[in-house]
Amino acid sequence: MTDDYDEPLEGDIGPAPAAARPARAVPDAAEELRRYEREREERRRRTNAVAGRIAAVAVALLLGFLAYDSIATAVEARRRGDPWVYPPAVIAGVCLAALAVLALWTVRAGRRGRR
Repeated sequence: MTDDYDEPLEGDIGPAPAAARPARAVPDAAEELRRYEREREERRRRTNAVAGRIAAVAVALLLGFLAYDSIATAVEARRRGDPWVYPPAVIAGVCLAALAVLALWTVRAGRRGRR
């Protein structure tokens, strides 16, 4: 017999017994679960960020279209001599103000994300 644990015993054709092998580090189940949760949270944050950007672009396009349409209506109403300030011009002003607020919010969110 030999004292080397890596060598098989006489007549043994399998690997050395498990007790003789150095113990491998078994990952802690709780640590594995925490790592999985961190990865899941990161994926959720990225998905929410993309969805927020898409929603902001859609709202900006809608507000831009509404402002354009209201301005065109106000110009046409003024040319015909109809009231042009209250319905169309006010709606255009509200849409442009909302678009400015959205742009300011987007710029501030972008700067905050780069810090």
